Amino acid sequence: MNNLPRGAGHHRRARRLATQVPRARLAVLAVITAGLLILAVGCGGLASPRSPQSTGSSPAGGTATVGAGDVSYGLVNPPRGTNGTSSRTANGGPAREATGMDIRSGVTGGALFGGTATLTGEDARLGRTLAIVRVYYQIGELFPTRLDRRLMAQGSTMLVSLDTVPGGPTYSSIAAGSQDAAISAFLRAVNQAAVRYHLGAIYFSFEHEMNAGNTHHGLGTPGQFIQAWDHIHQLAESAHVNWNDGGRIHWVFIMTHAGYVPMASREGWARDDPSPTAFWPGDSEVDIVAADGYNSDGCKLSGNSVTPEGLFGPLLSFARANGLPVFVAEWGDTPRDPGGGQATFIRQMESFVSANPEVAGVMYWNNMGRRCTFSIDNYPSAIVAMATMGHSPALQGHVI
Repeated sequence: MNNLPRGAGHHRRARRLATQVPRARLAVLAVITAGLLILAVGCGGLASPRSPQSTGSSPAGGTATVGAGDVSYGLVNPPRGTNGTSSRTANGGPAREATGMDIRSGVTGGALFGGTATLTGEDARLGRTLAIVRVYYQIGELFPTRLDRRLMAQGSTMLVSLDTVPGGPTYSSIAAGSQDAAISAFLRAVNQAAVRYHLGAIYFSFEHEMNAGNTHHGLGTPGQFIQAWDHIHQLAESAHVNWNDGGRIHWVFIMTHAGYVPMASREGWARDDPSPTAFWPGDSEVDIVAADGYNSDGCKLSGNSVTPEGLFGPLLSFARANGLPVFVAEWGDTPRDPGGGQATFIRQMESFVSANPEVAGVMYWNNMGRRCTFSIDNYPSAIVAMATMGHSPALQGHVI
């Protein structure tokens, strides 16, 4: 079953509420012994930064869920990366010294603990600020808002979606350059905000949940989406705002959680939907693979409940097949279950992140769905569970 609150329109309403690797460095050491000059030259560059960290468990459970070794997406596992360093960026960012996976995600020290901007209202009860905040924009809107500036000033980085909508620019028109001025200005503004607020990394996604056809009708085919993504990525390269070219932007590919389920494992409702690879622009243009998913079926009070492993197991498998880190870009549960299911699901998510270190960030959807709320604001048991999660050793990640 598709456990998302239907459509991406809830993101836009809530918004109103609130492979290039780093250039190798050459080290030269001169040693004079017995009158002879010996030069030793070594390369401090990285192997491929796209390899996953080893994990302690394979995702399992839930309907149409696959484990780490259960499926092949027809993609090639890259060789395991090595530890390494990258130089200070042209924008004056800090030098990075971490694993290849960390460098690709821009995250170290665990996963980033975050949510939508509405969750920041609970900072006092959570006992911490959010490390990452999920925000949504449409093409033509200006970044950042006053609220976004305040949140970045307090140290929170952002996952920024830039979307088109039915009736707006199509994928083919975007690929043809019709929106270049607006998109280029937006990308520069995102990067400049990271510099201004001393954020080592900031995250960008074009057209999140593009696989949800009911909210993307008339925008174009999966192939045309890829062409639009390619074009926007090229605009970012030309502006030198990507993390591996002097900037701070990391690219995040976001589908609904069901979009990662292999075709052979899908139930009848999804067998006519595009395959997991249909929208995939390739790992040279994606740094993090992400999904949105919820532990409810259309806000029902009971039934069809799944675990985080059941929701996001296929996402982990897809990410591992590409050697990329993972964001859970939206997650949540309705609090209407009188048995305290919302707090239970939060505790399960904490365990899920702890067991899967390739998860580099999780963002709770603390807003309204179409027919119910996913907010924890008025539910003390959920607040306690979220505060505990926010202080878990696995959720102390920060950008590098």
